[in-house]
Amino acid sequence: MLTRRDVVVAGALLILSIDGKASCCRAQSARAPRSRGCHLADADLAAIYPIGKATARFVSGDEPVIDKSGDADFDLALAQTLAKISDRLGVIPGFAYYDDSDSMNAYASPRVRLSNADGTVLMGINLLRTLRAMHDAPDVAVAGVCSHEFGHILQFKHGLDVDADQPTVKRSELQADYFAGYFAGLRKRERASYPAAVVALIQHDYGDTAFWNPAHHGTPEERGAAVVKGFEAAFRDNKAISDAIQESTSYVSTL
Repeated sequence: MLTRRDVVVAGALLILSIDGKASCCRAQSARAPRSRGCHLADADLAAIYPIGKATARFVSGDEPVIDKSGDADFDLALAQTLAKISDRLGVIPGFAYYDDSDSMNAYASPRVRLSNADGTVLMGINLLRTLRAMHDAPDVAVAGVCSHEFGHILQFKHGLDVDADQPTVKRSELQADYFAGYFAGLRKRERASYPAAVVALIQHDYGDTAFWNPAHHGTPEERGAAVVKGFEAAFRDNKAISDAIQESTSYVSTL
């Protein structure tokens, strides 16, 4: 149940403006016909990211991003951000860029491509470029998408099957949005100037009303509200990740 404050915060996000569109975890790729949303099916993994290509883990933030984006300074900064997301959400997936020229997207997979990893996250290089071209806090926009995908890895790790018996992936996508908001709330606690609202705006902007589509991610209002809910859990209530997992599971089960 949204409070009046949640509604005010979510409404305020809509007056922000970010130029540029990206199919953030929504568009369907012809190479991944068995995948739903940004959950990459095992049967589609090799087509998206061929076996034998390397991924990287982020523990210290000093590890390189595989494959390279073409901007060494950005890759290092992203590695440090991914290390923070890994630490705050308690997951360590493999990570790499992939060629999303057919359909801009990002994916999470439970398939382990590195020993002792919790799964794999793939960021489309064209999606990355689109996010980085935004005028308002592009680094936060990228972090928001990455933390959403790491949120899916958290679901895999803890067996959070919130879509069980559901016709769409909406609940799992909204829970991943919650975790993206949770990470933004933690960053806001660390740095008061952190523009956390950008994360909610992006997810709001890529909500949809295709209620009949198995890849339906939630309406714009639902996606923005899920981010706000996670943000408040971290920033206002300072919840531990274990408590955030419980709250987010209960929250999306009502949607």
